[in-house]
Amino acid sequence: MAGTAHAETTQRDLEVIGRAVSFMQGGSGSDRTVAIVYDAASAAEAEALHALMSGGMSAGRVTLTSRLVPASDASSVAGADAAIMLGGAASGATATAVTSQGVLTVSTDLGCVQSGACVMGVQSSPAVRILLNRGAASTANVSFETAFSMMVEEL
Repeated sequence: MAGTAHAETTQRDLEVIGRAVSFMQGGSGSDRTVAIVYDAASAAEAEALHALMSGGMSAGRVTLTSRLVPASDASSVAGADAAIMLGGAASGATATAVTSQGVLTVSTDLGCVQSGACVMGVQSSPAVRILLNRGAASTANVSFETAFSMMVEEL
């Protein structure tokens, strides 16, 4: 059976992602850059998320700013604190390539996390759910504060 169906990423999802990013070890300061990695089918969703973060979006202890990254240029995510994987970019080779660059990959498509291509999956409705793939986190060399492990489901 396939993973949980993809739902469009919402502002509430972004807030959950921001709070999760604030628990990453090794981050400094409160500004976090998020790469929005998208394919042609998810370009409108990517633009909408980018607009939500324009000028900085406060999410817990951090402020998120974004940059758009087409899936065909996934190698340009270097320097981002996290990458939100949208549409087809959340499956297979693109997500795996971004994860292997040492970037926290996040998707609302939990199948990306279940397959090990993404580090973290987020759903904010009807209740907040955060799924973390420890193997993918290790590949990305991403670690979190101990308190974060009490808030997530781990694979």
